[in-house]
This record gives sequence, structure tokens and C-alpha cells, in this order.
Amino acid sequence: MSTKILLGLLLGPWGCIQFSAGSDAAEYVFRGTWQTVNRPLDGEMSCIVTPTARHAWQGRFYGIWQGVEFDYIVNFTGPPKDLKGSAIIDGASYEWRAWITRDAMRANFAGSRYEGSFDLKRISSLEIARKATIPKTTAASP
Repeated sequence: MSTKILLGLLLGPWGCIQFSAGSDAAEYVFRGTWQTVNRPLDGEMSCIVTPTARHAWQGRFYGIWQGVEFDYIVNFTGPPKDLKGSAIIDGASYEWRAWITRDAMRANFAGSRYEGSFDLKRISSLEIARKATIPKTTAASP
């Protein structure tokens, strides 16, 4: 389904954030909008970002698009100022780049089906972000 375009991440020029991996790793919760430039598929989503190792991250992207829920786990790598990744979603391949800070996350993505960006702001309550069910899909890495 086209809602799976939300894997892409590419962030704008913001300050750096220091994340630590491990069992005490902090989860950062962001919410905002995404926009596609080649088709009108704009919408809202949330993302929980968890550091998994030095320069390794996991993002859980979820929301509702045109009345249909989506929920995906995406792995990405790099320092907070230069996150990169690739994934296959609904049979389409995507490449993305991102920046993340304590307050925001921005990304640009391009793929075989859609291209666009998202702009997310940090929210304070993890409970609000966890309203979605357990992820139904884990994005595949090529």
C-alpha cells in the first residue's frame, strides 16, 4: 500500500543530539507531516527513534493515511547529523537521508515509487506515541 512510503528519512541542517545505546537508551518520540512531490499522498505520522548501537538506530513510523493504519520498523545508520538508510516497502525500494536533534527530525526520501520529505517535532509523552498497536511490518533492507 502507498502508505508505506513513510520509511524514508532525510533531515535538514540542525544541531546534533547525543544518543546512547543499550538497555538504558532513551526513546525519542516525534510527530508531524510528510509530503510527497510526485503524487498527492501527504499525511501525518509519528516516529519513535531508539538508538541500538553507536551510529545505529531503529525508527517505528506509524499513523493513519486515508483511514488505513500503517506501522513500520525501519533501521538506519550514521551520526545524528547524517543518517542514511534504504528499505523495500510494498515492493518499492527507497533511499533516504536525515538529521535528528533533541527537538526535531527531518528527512528526504526518494524511491522507485515515491519521493518526498517529512518534518517531525519531538513530543513529550511516550504514552501518546504508543497508542498504535505492535508494528505489523518490518521494512526489508535491500
